[in-house]
Amino acid sequence: MKVWHYAPWAHLPAIVESGKLKCGNAGAAGELPMLWFSANQQWEPTATKMLTNKAGAMFSLTFKQQAEFFGCIRFGLAVADPRLLKWKDACTAAGTPREVRRKLEKMGKKIGGDPAHWFASAAIIPLSELHFQVWHEGWHDAPSPQDKAEEWTKAHANRVCASASRFAVSSITS
Repeated sequence: MKVWHYAPWAHLPAIVESGKLKCGNAGAAGELPMLWFSANQQWEPTATKMLTNKAGAMFSLTFKQQAEFFGCIRFGLAVADPRLLKWKDACTAAGTPREVRRKLEKMGKKIGGDPAHWFASAAIIPLSELHFQVWHEGWHDAPSPQDKAEEWTKAHANRVCASASRFAVSSITS
């Protein structure tokens, strides 16, 4: 079985340019950056983008909206990969306080996530070590992230701006 790092297709050009998936800490000061994966084989709800409208209210896109406006991609890694840690172990390794971990679990469950599906790695993982797929009415293997990054740039670069206008969005949360 694979676990997946889910991301918007719009991020693919930057990922391809770096040649690897990098760790991040989503703004959590003092925590070890981690690269997050999910055992959810369809989509990880916590990977869905949050938007802020012009009135300042945050809202989450549906999966359909995420796929339509930002695209969906995923990078797979074998669940037995020794670089992976289960959710609770990853939080301990990252230095995430217990109270914060529990709050994240509660928020994740509220939008359909399952902490039992969550894994992370402190390693930077080269794209050549990952299985790449794109969403187009279902998950499909893609020949190369590089080709899909070029396709995104050519066909969809203006879609993000159009999406923001449609939803009266003032910001997009990564």
